[in-house]
Amino acid sequence: MRLLCIALFLLAPAVRAEVDVQVKLLSNDALEVSYTLPAACRALPFDKNGDDGRATRASWQALDQCGTADANQLARSGEVCPVLRFRVPAAIRQTGYSAAFPMGQGVYTHMSNYAVGDGCGKVSYRFAAPGIAANGRAYSGTAPAEAGPDTPALLLAAPLPQQDGETPSYFDPRLSPATVANIRTVADGTVAYLRRAMPDAVFRRPVVAAAFVAAPGTPYVGGDASDVLRLALYNWPADPSPGVQAKATLLVAHEFSHRFQLRDAVDSYPDARLIHEGGGEFLRWMASLHNGWLTPAQAAEELDEALATCILYSDTKSWRQLTPRQIGVNRLEYKCGLPAYVYALAARQGGEAPMARINAFYRSLRQGAQPDFAQALECGGAATPSCQPRWLPRLLGADGPMERQWQALFAGTGLATPQPPSQAVRDAMVLRAFVKLMNDDCGGRSGTTETSDGVILDGMKACKTFHTDAYVTAIEGLPVFGHPATGGTMAAACTARHQLVLGLKDGGTLAVPCAEPYRMRQQFHRADIVKLLSALGVQ
Repeated sequence: MRLLCIALFLLAPAVRAEVDVQVKLLSNDALEVSYTLPAACRALPFDKNGDDGRATRASWQALDQCGTADANQLARSGEVCPVLRFRVPAAIRQTGYSAAFPMGQGVYTHMSNYAVGDGCGKVSYRFAAPGIAANGRAYSGTAPAEAGPDTPALLLAAPLPQQDGETPSYFDPRLSPATVANIRTVADGTVAYLRRAMPDAVFRRPVVAAAFVAAPGTPYVGGDASDVLRLALYNWPADPSPGVQAKATLLVAHEFSHRFQLRDAVDSYPDARLIHEGGGEFLRWMASLHNGWLTPAQAAEELDEALATCILYSDTKSWRQLTPRQIGVNRLEYKCGLPAYVYALAARQGGEAPMARINAFYRSLRQGAQPDFAQALECGGAATPSCQPRWLPRLLGADGPMERQWQALFAGTGLATPQPPSQAVRDAMVLRAFVKLMNDDCGGRSGTTETSDGVILDGMKACKTFHTDAYVTAIEGLPVFGHPATGGTMAAACTARHQLVLGLKDGGTLAVPCAEPYRMRQQFHRADIVKLLSALGVQ
């Protein structure tokens, strides 16, 4: 019996030791992540892996000889060190939630980039910095243990001022008072509108973190809407023009709109990205109209531009034929998503208001159901059980080119009318023609960078003609952008001579073979904004 007890003891699993993950502020442009592992633990898988993991951890620098962190796993080296440490430099271009994004006086981080499996025991996560904003609160020193593998945080060189009863906010001191005031106004206006329009939504105010970011190019914006709502204002002027200011208004309203949605609850839907990002755009568009940040004419222009982009980049494909990469790279979840919401809700059946249907869709998700997306928008609730959605199944289906489905919707509803392409759309088609030109010359590969006076084509070994970079400013004697005849001339030369002559910025020329021209569409769509807003119940 004694021998049996000893044997059972040896076979029993050992009590697992814990793993400690700490993300600490090193400077305003770098973090340190440390992993404290039990002695017997040799490796752990990263939750974020594959291509995303490789991109995230490519810049990590080991601070000792204790271990490595690659695309898929954290691993010990030959030495058995209790702690594995890595320096994580801040970067302004990252995929998904950032591992380290510079915010002026600190760094934004998202723990999902550091999270590991529990094969060596329970994993605990914590942040360390003089000032920390996370979980809707401001902390000094180390944040409490409720940090988890999906927790965002703002790590600062100094604590944020105490704000009694308020969710903390951080504004980079390089942002002007007028910019800060605009962010606050748009945030408050968006929240006020959506609280009324979606009364069943559970809104939790995020920590707002807004930063000035220096980067090549003109002013633009970026961000994400986790519990620390990151707003990145690139090259932001102290006194922005109305057009530049509109970019910040769009960003803030869009990101705050996400706080009224349930991203994780739609992850299992085939069109999860379009439902979430297109929905965020629709809520932002409606809030902006309600608050006067968009005039009806501006709202129509945004809608027309989004639809034109959707049609151009879906090309001859149905929505179901587009790959996730084609959708993501071209932002079609936004550009197709906004008009899909707007037109489907304007053409809805039954009397329930559009925002009431959005509210009901998320209420149902919150209760654990999985309502059909098209049914919820076009038919509404249980009051119309016999209703069948007419447009979204076609727009987001596999039956023929998406462009054809839009034409059918407008023919059936009269909510938009044909229009020739705007100059912005003509320029977009010229850029698409360059992509096709490179794909044909470079074995299906292309690399283009749009500039104010042309386009830079990346030279590649796989190309027959584009061996070196080419900065193109003219096509067949016409400017690349801004001229109404450039696209047509490009197509005509390709058809007649099977060749295009490109004018280069350095004064030279480059003759490029062109087997088949890019199709320059002559018709797009103009929203009948009066009819549309009336159908949506917008006063």
